Amino acid sequence: MHELGEFALLARLQRRLKRAAGPPVVRGIGDDCAVLRPADGHDLLVTTDTQEEGVHFRRDWSTPEDIGWRCLAVNVSDVAAMGGVPLGAVVALSLPETLAVAFVEAMYDGMSAMAEAYDCPIIGGNISKSTERLSVTITVLGSTPQDTAAYRASARAGDAIWVTGDLGGAKAGLEALIHPQAATGLPADAVLTRYRRPRPRLREAQFLRQHGTRSLIDLSDGLSSDLAHICEASGVGAQLHAEHIPISDETRRVAGALGLDALTFALHGGEDFELCVTAPPDAAATLEQGLRGQFDCPLTRIGTIQVGTGVTLRYPDGSEESLAVGGYDHFRE
Repeated sequence: MHELGEFALLARLQRRLKRAAGPPVVRGIGDDCAVLRPADGHDLLVTTDTQEEGVHFRRDWSTPEDIGWRCLAVNVSDVAAMGGVPLGAVVALSLPETLAVAFVEAMYDGMSAMAEAYDCPIIGGNISKSTERLSVTITVLGSTPQDTAAYRASARAGDAIWVTGDLGGAKAGLEALIHPQAATGLPADAVLTRYRRPRPRLREAQFLRQHGTRSLIDLSDGLSSDLAHICEASGVGAQLHAEHIPISDETRRVAGALGLDALTFALHGGEDFELCVTAPPDAAATLEQGLRGQFDCPLTRIGTIQVGTGVTLRYPDGSEESLAVGGYDHFRE
């Protein structure tokens, strides 16, 4: 890295990006600040996230393209959680001096592919030297029509709880990477992709915001943790039905081969970046048919918002238990 230098590296990376043109980007990379012009009558969204080597990804588990895709995807998913539209991303890299330039360029290729797929141009950033590990911090700006953003604090007792897609796949992929010998021979390509290249439900979230959703969150830390955020913010409780939580056959097979529980993956695994939605029950037909018809995305009702606090899990035999928060927490063992 040192033989190339910071500014030559920046120039090489800029050439790998599709240059943003037209609204809302007035000026992208090339000045001290990017310039955006959100439309009148819109609210600005701002989110930032740091992905650290050894905490969020490992270079021996993912290609540099996968890492670049993933680092941008987690931020775009936050914009999705508000029902918003991304406007642009700013990327700050901290790079070990020994990291190959080809690796950084390939990582930017993956980030650029993600940016193009989700209409989120990379409009600026910074590069610095790190002492040991690769670190990627991304800030994404987005927008929603004024006063229409979907919040965690809007759930009401009686609302139905839905989730998009299926849950636990990213955790199954992670466990397959941690225990490769136990997972040898398993059909695990889909869950590995779920871990390496998450796909935010961006356009699905925009549809949900427009069609009666009360509260919305992306499942980054795990259903148990993220639904608890909705309940706490809204001053309500919730009941989930264990048999209704959607889990793919591949996730079940990987969990079984590892001697682990697929339902635990779905409840606490995190990083699926699916959506958890609450809305009045009479919105079911519109939401479910709309997502399947327009996006080929299943929407499954998994429970109900209730008066009270906390989340309970009900099993098919009628027994119930309090669902402890078990999602990812950086500072909890």
